[in-house]
Amino acid sequence: MKTMIKVFSISVLLIMAVSCATTMGPLPEKYKLDDDLETIDSIFTFKVSSWEQVDNQSIILRADWNDYYLLILRRPINRMVSGLSIGISGTGSSIVSGFDKIVVKDTPFTEYYTIEKIYKLKGKDHVKEIKEQLHK
Repeated sequence: MKTMIKVFSISVLLIMAVSCATTMGPLPEKYKLDDDLETIDSIFTFKVSSWEQVDNQSIILRADWNDYYLLILRRPINRMVSGLSIGISGTGSSIVSGFDKIVVKDTPFTEYYTIEKIYKLKGKDHVKEIKEQLHK
């Protein structure tokens, strides 16, 4: 009986430790841009032509020729090194905030980062402003 109680107690402690380690905190203030930028729920994937990592928690997508979107990730990318292969999880014809993920491949690891927010940007000059703002 005592052994069962010990095993149960250890199991509960391990579950609590894992859940605490994976709980996401709130987004840092610099990513709370709802008052400044147009929030959108999704982007059609057939329009995406390129992307650029801004910092460890944001990426700018370029669609067609003049459409730009800022993606804010739910949590920072763990490894920030040049040469990471970044992609988007395939879910069909669109990228949806709160559901779709950025895939980061760094041999031999592959990690997934949920897209928390999508903001529509207003051209190249706006992209430059946002990049400077996020690097402060």
